[in-house]
Amino acid sequence: MTAEQRILDAALKVFASEGYTGATTRRIAEEANVAEVTLFRKFQSKENLLREVLLQNRDAFSTLENLFQIKEDLDLETDLHILGKNIAKVMKDKKNDGKRHMFMFMLFEEGRRRPEVAEILSSFIQMNITRLSEYFELQIKNGKMRNINPRSAALTFVSYFVYTSLLRGVFGDSFLGDSDEEIERFIDIFTKGILKVEDMKTR
Repeated sequence: MTAEQRILDAALKVFASEGYTGATTRRIAEEANVAEVTLFRKFQSKENLLREVLLQNRDAFSTLENLFQIKEDLDLETDLHILGKNIAKVMKDKKNDGKRHMFMFMLFEEGRRRPEVAEILSSFIQMNITRLSEYFELQIKNGKMRNINPRSAALTFVSYFVYTSLLRGVFGDSFLGDSDEEIERFIDIFTKGILKVEDMKTR
C-alpha cells in the first residue's frame, strides 16, 4: 500500500472518531505511520485531505444515477418504490460499515460549524438533489405529476430517507418497524398526499 493510501485510510479513521476539528494532521500521520511532512507534501492541508477522503469514499453518498435506473415502461409510483428501496439498502449497508457511517455523521455535524466542510459535503448532496429534481421535472412535463417545484419534491423525498436512517441508527429497527412496509407507506403518502380525494376536488 502506498504512503498516500495509508494516509487516506488513516484520515478516514481519525476523522470518523475525532471529528474534523479534533483530528490533527499529526495524529493522522501517526496512524498512517508516515512523517507529518509527508502528509503535507501530498495533501497540503487538512481541508484538502478531507476532500480527498470524501472523493475516495463517495460511494457513501451514492449518486442517484447509480441507484435510479429509469425504465420507460414503469409508472412513477413504481419508479419511486424502486428508488426508495435502493436508497434504504445503501443507508443500511453504510450503517453496518461503522467507520464510514461515523464519517458521514461527522460530516453533517462538522458541516454545521465549519463552512469548508459544508462546502465539500454540499457538492455531493447537490448531485442527488439535482438528479431527482430533473426526474420530477420530466414527470411534470409528461403530465404524470402536478405542477410543483421539482427541487422541493426532491428535497422532501431524500430527506425522508436520511432522517429515517438516523432514527434507525439511534433507536434501532423497532422504532420504525419493517423497512419495506415503512417505505410503502411513505411512497403512498408522497404520491397521493394526505387530503381526501373529495377535499382535493373542492380546491
